[in-house]
Amino acid sequence: MRKYLKEFLLDARILFLSGMFIIYVVAVSLTAYNSNMWFMVLAGIVAFFLLEYVIHRYLLHGYLSKLMPKAHEGHEDHHNHPDELKHMLTPNVYTIPSHLFLWVVTTILLRSLHLSSCFMIGIALYQFYYEWTHFVSHRPIVPMTPWGKWMKKYHLLHHYKNSRHWYGVTNPVFDTLMGTNVSPKSVETDKTNYIHKG
Repeated sequence: MRKYLKEFLLDARILFLSGMFIIYVVAVSLTAYNSNMWFMVLAGIVAFFLLEYVIHRYLLHGYLSKLMPKAHEGHEDHHNHPDELKHMLTPNVYTIPSHLFLWVVTTILLRSLHLSSCFMIGIALYQFYYEWTHFVSHRPIVPMTPWGKWMKKYHLLHHYKNSRHWYGVTNPVFDTLMGTNVSPKSVETDKTNYIHKG
């Protein structure tokens, strides 16, 4: 376990995310307190919770893949080589502009660096959870909790049973709401790891 924890924590993508988390915490500490700060942290968590499903299903697999063909190709590489670290975590080429864009936009919309930084803390916290859950799914690690064990099996259905289902990595909520959480017995097994569009 120690070997994999080190591999995860020292990856440049996780180091960037850690650095941004520290910057957001410092920004919150140096700006005027607002009683809505915990609400904004929660809002950031909920935002990433929603984005996880939307991006995975529609941008990396679906009809929106034409908007970001390189992201789709990278995700296809992940399906073809699911255990390679290179394709396992979100590339910084997407994380860096996404974090900066969201931070600037929320600062402008909320007119508060304090609240936008709280929102970004929520984004970063849930992204850490997402990246770790995904990493564990593709490493010979036995998750410590029943939930973690179940989610690992759930995500691996997406890879090894049928890539048109089970888009959630950290939870099955949107799969259940959108009809993509089905009984594994009710769908055919993909003949290859190729990811389907649509």
